[in-house]
Amino acid sequence: MKQLNLPFKIDKQYENWEFELDALDDRLSGYHSYKYIGKQLNYFLKFITHKTELIFNGDYLTAVILTIKKVNEKDLHIINQFLVQNASKQIQVDELSSKFKVWRIMYFSSYNPKKKQIIVIYGKPRFIQKHLLILLKS
Repeated sequence: MKQLNLPFKIDKQYENWEFELDALDDRLSGYHSYKYIGKQLNYFLKFITHKTELIFNGDYLTAVILTIKKVNEKDLHIINQFLVQNASKQIQVDELSSKFKVWRIMYFSSYNPKKKQIIVIYGKPRFIQKHLLILLKS
């Protein structure tokens, strides 16, 4: 099994997107955060992403945080169905949040009904497990 066919592949090098990134304040010591400002890769499945943050450890992509706005709970179900079809493991965190393991990548999806937005975070499993709460703060 391989990584899902998404625009940002974990472990790819910074140079793949360096001219389409704006530096953000780093969330974690030893990791660098960037906002994707390019025009071609602003999607997740059929959804347009409002914000895409890439987190690098050195030159290698470690995690991706996608924010999808103007969505509803049904849209979360579409995303989760896609992930569960490919997952070797699924954990229901709560009614509106789930974790999935696909190949060697951990995915987390969560819906915020007040903001009408979905957050999808994916990356190296140990990194996601250790830093998920920090990653959820925007």
